[in-house]
Amino acid sequence: MENSHLATDTTSSAAKADTATADLQNQQMSALNQQHSDYQQHNTVSQAQWQGFDQIPLQPIDKRHYTQVLYESLFVAVIIFSGATIGIILPAALSVVMAVVVLTTLLLLLSSITYLRYLQAKKLSYAVCEHEFIMEQGLWWQQRTSLPYSRLQHVSLSQGPLERHFNLFTLKCFSAGSGSAEIELPGIEQHTAEHLRQHLLAQAAKVHLADPQTSDVETITAGSEATDVENVSVEADAVTADAISPEATAKQAEAHHDQ
Repeated sequence: MENSHLATDTTSSAAKADTATADLQNQQMSALNQQHSDYQQHNTVSQAQWQGFDQIPLQPIDKRHYTQVLYESLFVAVIIFSGATIGIILPAALSVVMAVVVLTTLLLLLSSITYLRYLQAKKLSYAVCEHEFIMEQGLWWQQRTSLPYSRLQHVSLSQGPLERHFNLFTLKCFSAGSGSAEIELPGIEQHTAEHLRQHLLAQAAKVHLADPQTSDVETITAGSEATDVENVSVEADAVTADAISPEATAKQAEAHHDQ
């Protein structure tokens, strides 16, 4: 009789555990569906409210970067022009007039490239917005790159020999799933570069913590862990019920009587 009552209590406990597990799963699914419903709501915005890139004020890079670009271009131009001069004069394969024409043309070409690089450096600018980081570059074909903080994964600072001389850094921003830097912004002063790097990382961390999709994943993981614990509890109750069932008790009594 006592065994029958104990088996009944065990069965009732297992049923309660199943009911509690089902209620917990239903609550989690309801909360998850509500989050998806809130997140997937789309409100239309009229064209008059659209914000264009031209309405975002951009900040130019440090002016010392322009001088750095001039130094780099002139250094490369001198090496190329010197090598070309030696290669033309020493073999004496060309006449003096042809040599002068070739060297003059090369000098004009190198000067034009140097000036164009200088103008291109002056077109570099950036903007730190509330939800994204923007960089603009290009002389004739202008390009604006917008990197939302939700996709920002890593920010690094690099410095070459000339940049070290001018106390400048290059800021590199890496996005999710990208092997190379999506934004590479040179000409940032040392203090500004470090402060900007910390700000971008802080904004990215804030967005990742507040991302609804991340919260959904955490909710699903927590729900799975709770379900696993409840399943283990139900299995333990089932084993206990089998161990104290009337059939098992009767078999134990018969074995004891035979002994």
